[in-house]
Amino acid sequence: MTESGVFSYKSGNSFIHSLPAWIKLLFIPALNIIIFSFGWKIPLALVIAQFFLCFFLRFTLKEQLTDITPVLFYAVCLYAINIITESALSIVIFGKESFSLKQIVIVMKNAFDDRDTAVLLVKFTACVQSASILFKSSTSLELREGIEKIEIFIRRFFPCKKEAVFAEIVSSFINFIPAVFRIWSELKRAWIVRGGTKFLSMYIILLPPLFSECLKYARNSAKAILNRKKQPEATHEQ
Repeated sequence: MTESGVFSYKSGNSFIHSLPAWIKLLFIPALNIIIFSFGWKIPLALVIAQFFLCFFLRFTLKEQLTDITPVLFYAVCLYAINIITESALSIVIFGKESFSLKQIVIVMKNAFDDRDTAVLLVKFTACVQSASILFKSSTSLELREGIEKIEIFIRRFFPCKKEAVFAEIVSSFINFIPAVFRIWSELKRAWIVRGGTKFLSMYIILLPPLFSECLKYARNSAKAILNRKKQPEATHEQ
């Protein structure tokens, strides 16, 4: 079943889909470490390579752009901080002259010419793309089983039980990420259908129900996990 939304699974028969989830779970964090360990050239090359890989996996342009929307919000926050910092510095140095059109243009230019911010955004985009490929090519069940295999393998080298104890917690946390985006997409779709507009008021009004629906989803997921654990015990008693 294919779900719509950010970081949601999309069925396919590519080699990435058929790759065991535990391999992807180990490879992607390692890839992200590499991304942040180098300059801008390797991350930029990865952004381009993953962009074409997504097309090979039959992910549409709209789906790719939707999945990297967190980068947009992050960019807005970073450049807003840059503008505030440059404005405060300009006021301290130039005083009243900082409000002139020429000085405002200089402040805006300095805020958007920050090379470190641009490099950071490129790296973040590469990381978000890799996460998107992971979630879009792996079901929640595959992710949970992959985490269990990793945990069981690690436990072999420690004096403890070989059962996967923390895998359920980690997998629930990982799978909660696309669930939050899916709930937000449903709320936003309902808002637009009812005639709402995509302005600041939408976020102010929809954030409380988003928080409520996420809590409800977390509660239902917890109940499902508890029921699943109780079933084997009931079967054993019979």
